[in-house]
Amino acid sequence: MPVRVKLDLRPLLKLRQRAPEVLRELDKPLRATVRHALDLSQFDVPRGDRDVEYDKHGNEKQRTRPLADTGFIDGPEHHLDKRLSTVWVAGYAHHAAGAIHEGFHWGEEIINPPPHFLKKAFRRSRAVGRKGVKQALEQALKKMFPSK
Repeated sequence: MPVRVKLDLRPLLKLRQRAPEVLRELDKPLRATVRHALDLSQFDVPRGDRDVEYDKHGNEKQRTRPLADTGFIDGPEHHLDKRLSTVWVAGYAHHAAGAIHEGFHWGEEIINPPPHFLKKAFRRSRAVGRKGVKQALEQALKKMFPSK
């Protein structure tokens, strides 16, 4: 049985006309979401031993920074083309972090799968992000287009 739905597109069209301002309004909740995901992923990141290693001369060996200490957040990157978007990125700048993405792999990845600590954290943070974006859009609509 078909259902008829009425949708008022005027608010969306108004937001689209002022895209740069709206995307800037989304920066705060999106950064908070990415920060939340990175914080959650810290619990899943493997911790190495903190023992100091020495070379044959008794000098402390240079070590790479531990994976847990290489977390980063990057953004915003606004795309003002036909499909408006803003991008925030969180990750680990470490060779052991591997690529974080969804997909199907065959071969070595089945036996030795890449780490998924970031992917799990972003799944947990998705609801927080949706709520933040909803609130930011509602506030932007009220601020930019006050009711008469």
